[in-house]
Amino acid sequence: MDSFRRSTAADVTRADAAAALECVFDQYLVPISFSEAAYAIHVTANDVDLASSPIWYDVEGNVVAAAVLAVRGSRGWVGGFGVAPAHRGRGIGRLLLDELMARARSLGLHSIALEVLVQNAAARRLYVEFGFTQTRALQTFEARAKSFDGLRADIPYVADAAQYIERADTEAPCWQLESPSLRRQPSLHAVGNHECFCVFRHNGETAQLLRARARSPEAFARACASVAAQSGVTHLRLFNESRDSMPAVTARALQWTIVHEQAEMRVLLAPAPPSTSENVPSE
Repeated sequence: MDSFRRSTAADVTRADAAAALECVFDQYLVPISFSEAAYAIHVTANDVDLASSPIWYDVEGNVVAAAVLAVRGSRGWVGGFGVAPAHRGRGIGRLLLDELMARARSLGLHSIALEVLVQNAAARRLYVEFGFTQTRALQTFEARAKSFDGLRADIPYVADAAQYIERADTEAPCWQLESPSLRRQPSLHAVGNHECFCVFRHNGETAQLLRARARSPEAFARACASVAAQSGVTHLRLFNESRDSMPAVTARALQWTIVHEQAEMRVLLAPAPPSTSENVPSE
């Protein structure tokens, strides 16, 4: 293995940190892009700890690997993890995860969570090797706005989405959809009444539903119809919803397309095992 130097996101510019993530997600199973602006929102909204987020470079300054660690209280979350295509298949991911967990332990974290695509078998095996277990399945759905044309679109637009962001939920959302993340997202909108609500944002021609709850499948469908009618988008996307939640069950019943499914995984941190980090060559 060639020598490489270890750094963190705190040691480089925001543009370089975003470029590192862009690099390690190159040729990934689904397209993931990190512009500098998107990275800035990711860091702020999700409580990313820059000093605990490794970025590794080779001797020529090319990105080898990068990971993102976010922290809330005693909980940690992996908001990005990968190895650049030219360096894959050489055990670097195992070394990177070892360092990331060592950093989490040094912060006194009790647990780390992450999401991984179900078809990413190699990554799932790596996480299991380090003690991660699946806590639930998360699904992302998409539907054409025209599919709601026959439904009542009478759920009113709400100027202040905060009232729904802060509303207590019956099931804990994934990290990116927790209230601290949503309240720091720019330009969120909502429709809602006593029966249902949807907190959403525009992403080009798509309205991304970030928090959607309803008393019945019918109310959920009307809320979606209202989002489609009032936002003028061509598609709706329900993001990282627990597979067994009512919105997910309703989306499947309405034959929304399942865009992807992720395994939410978590590890409880015990005393650190003997570290393999000493095997990582460095300059």
